[in-house]
Amino acid sequence: MKNFLNKLILCGGAFFLLKSGSAISQPVSLLPQRNDVQDQHSQLILQEQTGFWEGTPPLIIETYFSKLPVEISSITLRHLYHEVLKEKYGPLLQNSTYEKTLFSYLEKIGHLEQAKEFLLETNLPDKDHLLLDLQWLAGDSKKACEKVTHLLRAVADEEWKKQNIYCLYLNGETERGKIAAELLNESNPEGLFLINALFESSVSPSFDASLNDSPFLLTVWCTIGHDIPEESLKTMSPSSLALIARAEKMPLQTRLVAAEKALQSGALKGEFLLNLLKHETGDELLEKFTQELKSPNAELLLPLFEKAKTENKLGLVAQIFKPFFAKIEFSSETLPLAPYMVRAFLEAGEKDLAQKWGAFFMRESPEDAIEVLPLLHLVFPKNQWGEIQLQAWQLYQNRVHSKIASQNSYTLRHVLEALGEEAGSPLKGESPEPSWRQKKALFDEKTADLLDSAVKSKRRGEVLLLVLILIGETPLKDLVPDIFIHLVESLNKVGYKDEAHFLALEYLIAQGI
Repeated sequence: MKNFLNKLILCGGAFFLLKSGSAISQPVSLLPQRNDVQDQHSQLILQEQTGFWEGTPPLIIETYFSKLPVEISSITLRHLYHEVLKEKYGPLLQNSTYEKTLFSYLEKIGHLEQAKEFLLETNLPDKDHLLLDLQWLAGDSKKACEKVTHLLRAVADEEWKKQNIYCLYLNGETERGKIAAELLNESNPEGLFLINALFESSVSPSFDASLNDSPFLLTVWCTIGHDIPEESLKTMSPSSLALIARAEKMPLQTRLVAAEKALQSGALKGEFLLNLLKHETGDELLEKFTQELKSPNAELLLPLFEKAKTENKLGLVAQIFKPFFAKIEFSSETLPLAPYMVRAFLEAGEKDLAQKWGAFFMRESPEDAIEVLPLLHLVFPKNQWGEIQLQAWQLYQNRVHSKIASQNSYTLRHVLEALGEEAGSPLKGESPEPSWRQKKALFDEKTADLLDSAVKSKRRGEVLLLVLILIGETPLKDLVPDIFIHLVESLNKVGYKDEAHFLALEYLIAQGI
């Protein structure tokens, strides 16, 4: 967990410079239709399993492991997701369905080396196809082509023939490639529409969603350099998005959209986007940041930060422009940027910079800095926070955000309570806490029972699995507070205290608190 503390800004160091201080979506059904969760567990034959998955029956993994999301924008949830993938479920390691699913997850999120290592440990069929997929996704065309040549010598597979034609094209052997394509067209024209487009400029293929399932064909598409509809990019895996972002022949706007999504899913780094923004990309917000940061002017930067906050992109811009943000000096002119800087650096995991801006904000404008104090408290738990600070924060909310102050107060208080802290007094106008029955109604009854049972028995792996599935690919800003509160409390109770605190921070920022 020490690595997690370093990576996710959750250290125990005191923040010594700070002073004292939608509609509910349908629940996911996780259980087969049985009458009682405890009976279900008693009927299962448990194989010997210790540690992370201790107490979790194979049926749970067989049924729900395949329901894990792939595109996750939360840093904390990605960490927990990687934990679930890293801690392999021993009793099913000879189960081809489980192994193929695990490999697929590693491949899609862009952990290509881990996917390769795991694949080589398995007895999955079609290993050669799967290894080639990884090489195409990594953009390693040279090694992929060497492997294709080797495979063709052993087996005259139609797929290897198609890939060999592309390799001939890459090597500049256009005529040989064209002849090979014509011969293959005569015997098996299916799936050659993209290959033909390499040699015939008049051929203009339409993008098909099925290309997302074939790293090779997606690579060919990127070589041709045709645009990809933004709607199609929304459904792509992080590793496919990273492939598109790196493809120099693709339109810059498409590359930027893909790169943004890949960065938010953890498949690319901010430095990549910063280099991409040296060219005109068509993204108004990011291009304006690029322009204004050449000679920073707080007055011109302020509306850009406001827009980034509205679009939930503060963390994104902090990851991209960190080298420039770090050079902005503290002054009366830059003070209006402080609340945005604190939020941006916290969301991006830049603990030290968030601390410095928080100290500056509190020193120069303590009445306004109370706005970000609960966020900093989640990161630096030893800084003073209690009833006095909560009341000051509630007064600020009433003064600045009067229409949503009571909802913000409800969310903050109950999130803190879920983390084991004092909730404090409610603000006038707050909704009453839902009853036990109302809380149960937020989830499928069997799902809630299973999660509660896993929490009670400290089945850590099972709790992570259920929490990830219940949140799914829903952005934190769209997650109903009472659902989130129950889930973050579950994480906290089974020992994921640091992760629960940082997830709470991400949630509050996403909610605009």
